Amino acid sequence: MSAFESLLTEVQDCCICAAYLPHGPRPILQIHPLARVLIASQAPGRKVHESGVPFDDASGKRLREWMGVTREVFSTNGPLFSRHG
Repeated sequence: MSAFESLLTEVQDCCICAAYLPHGPRPILQIHPLARVLIASQAPGRKVHESGVPFDDASGKRLREWMGVTREVFSTNGPLFSRHG
């Protein structure tokens, strides 16, 4: 297992704050080892917690509008997020 895969597993399995979360821990992330952009958020809403899709709510729609990207571009590990410069 690569260091990247190990870190991803560690993040996905994290339950440090489980006692403080009303719906339990569910780290929501989309990640690629070659990503050039990092967008971080905290405390996803109910819709994102249920779907497991990052920014799958009204705040995500607003963010995509601000960034000028479509849902499809934002939701993939495509060129915007994963190519070397």
